[in-house]
Amino acid sequence: MKKKSFILRVAFKLILILVLFFSACNSPKNPETDSRFDGNRKMAKLLDSLNNSADPDINYFLSGRRAARLQQKGHSFTESDDIIRWETKYCFELLNAGNTEYAIKNLLLMINNYKGGAGNALQNPEFKKVFDLLAVANLRLGESENCLSNHNSASCIMPLQENAVHKIPKGSSNAIDLYSDILKVYPNDLQSKWLLNIAYMTLGQYPLKVPSKHLIPFDELDEPAPGFIPFKNLAVELGIDVNNLAGASIIEDFNNDGWMDIFCTSYGLFDEVKLFIADGKGSYSNESGKAMLSGIVGGLNAKQADFNNDGWMDILILRGAWLDKGGEWPNSLLRNNGDGTFSDITISSGMLSFCPTETATWADVNNDGLLDVFVANENNDANEFPCELFVNNGNETFTDVAKDWGLDGNFGWAKAAVFADFNNDGLQDLFISCLNQSNKLFMNRGQNNKSKRMLFENIAEKAGITLPFQSFPALVFDYNNDGLEDIFCTSFPMDKLGLVGEEAAKEYLRIASSTEKAKLYKNQGNETFQDVSKSMGLDKIIFAMGFNFGDLDNDGWLDVYAGTGAFEYTSLVPNRVFKNEKGTHFSEITMASGMAHLQKGHGISFGDLDNDGDQDLYITLGGAVEGDNAHNALFANPNHKNHWITLMLEGVGSAKDGQTSRVKIVSSGPEGRQVFYHTIGSGGSFGANSIQLEAGLGNSSTIESVEILWMGDPKKKEVFTNLPIDKVVKIVQGSKKFTVVQRLPIPLKGNGNSNNCCKK
Repeated sequence: MKKKSFILRVAFKLILILVLFFSACNSPKNPETDSRFDGNRKMAKLLDSLNNSADPDINYFLSGRRAARLQQKGHSFTESDDIIRWETKYCFELLNAGNTEYAIKNLLLMINNYKGGAGNALQNPEFKKVFDLLAVANLRLGESENCLSNHNSASCIMPLQENAVHKIPKGSSNAIDLYSDILKVYPNDLQSKWLLNIAYMTLGQYPLKVPSKHLIPFDELDEPAPGFIPFKNLAVELGIDVNNLAGASIIEDFNNDGWMDIFCTSYGLFDEVKLFIADGKGSYSNESGKAMLSGIVGGLNAKQADFNNDGWMDILILRGAWLDKGGEWPNSLLRNNGDGTFSDITISSGMLSFCPTETATWADVNNDGLLDVFVANENNDANEFPCELFVNNGNETFTDVAKDWGLDGNFGWAKAAVFADFNNDGLQDLFISCLNQSNKLFMNRGQNNKSKRMLFENIAEKAGITLPFQSFPALVFDYNNDGLEDIFCTSFPMDKLGLVGEEAAKEYLRIASSTEKAKLYKNQGNETFQDVSKSMGLDKIIFAMGFNFGDLDNDGWLDVYAGTGAFEYTSLVPNRVFKNEKGTHFSEITMASGMAHLQKGHGISFGDLDNDGDQDLYITLGGAVEGDNAHNALFANPNHKNHWITLMLEGVGSAKDGQTSRVKIVSSGPEGRQVFYHTIGSGGSFGANSIQLEAGLGNSSTIESVEILWMGDPKKKEVFTNLPIDKVVKIVQGSKKFTVVQRLPIPLKGNGNSNNCCKK
């Protein structure tokens, strides 16, 4: 009996110890002391220190500090022209800093104090700049008092609907008077004409009240889009209309619950990143704090990838773009811990550097089954920030091999970098869009057996893709479904950034312009490309920043959304939408799309947010100066007439998220046999689509086959047949089978009238 009692006591103690042990293991850790977030705390402290000590003399973003410094120092000029230039500069910085009313007050003082009298001030071409600034300041005042302070789902989307018309008319009314006065003296000022039309539109007086000699037909560029239903902006109703500056946008399932989440950043030095998690009921919650992202601020672009093959999507944030020496900021590599939190492992991973950048691209460059990343830093003649190629070591660390592999050169203001297999040899090549330099195309020639390094050859000139000389964002996609990756990059002429409205007016009025245009290059399959911009309807001056592609109507042909604009407030032009007409040409459907937003478009993401099989869009809006904030938009897709399939690929022995794998879908239906080609990835250079493949099938009723080249390698080909349409399908590499994933479409809640934006 005693022996039995002893055994029971020992057993009880062992059970108690085990319970206490597992309770301790499973009890939530204090995030303030959890070592997983040491990197977060270090990065937050580093960013805070850099931001507080940033020098406004070399950091373009810091208009507020520059204005304060100008006011504090004053000036000692005696010549009137010098005084005018100083005062104009001061007012310009005030406006950029968001101190609009004070800028207006000072500009009016300048005009009233003009030596020849206010009536003669406008006759002076040099002083006209003061009137231009005053007019756009009033236009911005109207935006601030209406589109920002009284924001709704229709705000700033052309053509303006009744509920988007300004309720407080003061700003736009003053702008109309000023632009009318300017045009009396300078009747050929196309920029003033453009902004005059915009001002009338904000008051609901376009086109009837616009003087006929100044009228610009905003519907001039649109082509017919029969059957296309305009998208709806539901960001306000969903509470994800972040009011901030230019930034990144990612649509991705970060918690693996089958619903797409949204990640976005803002260019502001102290603007925290945002992570919106879908609740599976049509709504979102801001989980940024719970995700341990507090203090992780700034960033103009971001790209996701499962770099450690653990099945959870990680994030790379890119910082410092456009700021030259003022942009020596670190990027952030955020590891997804799989429990709703992210760890900033930039320092421990070996990726800490201080270079201005806004573009990076993930791919398995050396075919070892691990995703590597190329970061294109911005250079000029005065400063060199070498580009970086971080090769994945497989233990959550990276080694920069750019110099050894010949990819660290000064590529100017490298504004877009995209890995793609341009010659279908199973090796990832690299396209770099360079502002103020010839573009680069580095072909991957494979591994040097002795050194184990990959050999790259720049063939851009031979390939015929060096232009535009002033290029910015880029898309690499198969626009004509021939199995070859094509290139689309737009121009960003620096000498015209203050005249974006003028260039827009020329295009709408059919006035010829010598300004450099966008280029669409068709891959000819022999490492050369043909410029088909004109024949495809894309020979345009787009001033794109945000740039991505997706299938707006599930017809199987990839369309393009371009976020437009430049740094100045005068850059008030609609974001543009181009519909792919089965590879024959692109139709502009900007005004008919419901997505012609006037605010500057940056991160552009396509993804199926409501699980109904079509792609919705999330867009980060706003400018690159402190006062140029705007509300982000979520455009829900109501176009449901075509069929689709969503493929979730899982690599085994290759990148687990399937990035850079090539997919060929053969389908059949009323139009006969159709073939569609896709590459798994996040899409264009500025913005990030969901990694799962959301593929439109047009009116096809049957999928004959799906061919997958894992990592794009022809030696790793698998073919699947009898796949269902209008379903989500998961395929694991090497399993020789597919699984249908049950996902119930749930309408985005929005304003209660959004059910037609979700196919049930």
